[in-house]
Amino acid sequence: MSSQLFRRALLVLVIVAVAAGIVPGLRLYRTFVTHVSTDDAYVDGTVALVSSRVSGTVVDLYVQDNWTVKEGQLLLKLDPRDFQVRVAQAEAQLERARQSVDEMYSGVDAATAGVRLADSQLTMAQTDFNRQKTLKEQGVASLESYDQAETALKVAIANKALAGNQLDQARAALGQEVGKDHSRYNRPIVEQAEAALAAAKLDLTYTQIVAPFDGIVVHKTVHAGHRVQVGEPLMAIVPVKRLYITANFKETQLTNVRVGQKAEIEADIYPGYIYQGHVDSISMGTGAAFSLLPPENATGNWVKVVQRIPVKIVFDQAIPEDKPLRLGLSVEVSINIADTSGPLLSSMVQGKFQHGETVAPSESLKEEPIPELQRFENAPESPSQQQHQQFLPQSNTDGQR
Repeated sequence: MSSQLFRRALLVLVIVAVAAGIVPGLRLYRTFVTHVSTDDAYVDGTVALVSSRVSGTVVDLYVQDNWTVKEGQLLLKLDPRDFQVRVAQAEAQLERARQSVDEMYSGVDAATAGVRLADSQLTMAQTDFNRQKTLKEQGVASLESYDQAETALKVAIANKALAGNQLDQARAALGQEVGKDHSRYNRPIVEQAEAALAAAKLDLTYTQIVAPFDGIVVHKTVHAGHRVQVGEPLMAIVPVKRLYITANFKETQLTNVRVGQKAEIEADIYPGYIYQGHVDSISMGTGAAFSLLPPENATGNWVKVVQRIPVKIVFDQAIPEDKPLRLGLSVEVSINIADTSGPLLSSMVQGKFQHGETVAPSESLKEEPIPELQRFENAPESPSQQQHQQFLPQSNTDGQR
């Protein structure tokens, strides 16, 4: 009797255990069918290498490693004295160019007066020649007087031509027709000097190096007194609000992965905490295809290896301040592949910053919350052709990645 009761109790326990495991089992099976995951994923982001656009000596340094900086904040200053001297030289050259233009205008006025003088002399010589010619025909004037008048007329004609050429030369030196409506100093020689002054002033502003955006300073290699060259890396700035995830999925896992699908991200540094994100884009090549020495599968013995393709995952909300992420941290990513109506390649970030045929530079835009994304209601016949019409966000305002 006791054996039968024991068997019945054991059967009841088995039935209860099976019934209790049905729901978790179904959930586990559904998750296995509708999700793909990988632990080959890392925190990634844009790192700005700060360098100098001019050569100079560092006189002041205002930041250290791991300091937080704001966009436009002064990072360091180069010795400006050399560039101030160049600005003074350019200003003097500009003033000299304006004086040259004044001299050219004076030359035009002098040449114009010379033309008027030559006209008067020519009129007088013509009148004297006509008088001597009449007197000669009447037999009153001598042949010598007539020859002198004729020679004076030829000289006056030549002087008139010379004065006209000098006027043309003076006008040509100005580069434009004097009679046209334009600024007095709107001349190539002045414009060249103004451009040189603008370049000198621009170089002077480059002696103050500022942060391109909000972030944290890392890898600072410059110190006060260092002589820096153009393009030399001085420090790097990591934009903590523009981080994203690069997840390297196996090619066999990407069959149903689409842009816009929801993703859950768990960082090893914060076990148990889930960041919410979505697939932004899928790389056009495997990691091996873009390596320094890509594989040559057509040579030697070949062994098939499952390739991995980088998938970019962006966060739906701002990263919490109490759980900040850093470049290179290991994470685990799980993508919900139940909805396969999204495009295969296009970037949703590009859609947010694209206006008509122009694309705004996303890295220079102000940080704003990501707007709610449209759901993919109908699967397009050709995602590559219809991605821009179906998968733009509801809001046209610029947002963060």
